[in-house]
Amino acid sequence: MNQGHVQSGEVINLDTLRDGMPGDSTFALVKTDDMEVIRMVLPRGKDIMEHSVEGEISIQCLKGHVIIQVEGEARELTENDWLYLTHNQPHGLHAKTDSILLVTILFKADDR
Repeated sequence: MNQGHVQSGEVINLDTLRDGMPGDSTFALVKTDDMEVIRMVLPRGKDIMEHSVEGEISIQCLKGHVIIQVEGEARELTENDWLYLTHNQPHGLHAKTDSILLVTILFKADDR
């Protein structure tokens, strides 16, 4: 069940995307029962308050510089840095510069 913008087997470039995909906004590339993949665009100064997600998360910084607060400790991500968070791990974000993140959330069977 694909509810995102990308079809199974389709290749896209995460920088240039493809026609019809808004390069300046956040959207789900793919959303299924088992996972969600989000290309997150954060303008400089944007804060996302502390929250947690049921699934395990990976965050890859494609462009920019973000500070991620994980359990009270600041972690910096710049281009090509990657971070893993376990399920329900509280975190918040602050964009130091205009940034693009690739966020992947994996759901356990009992999270659905």
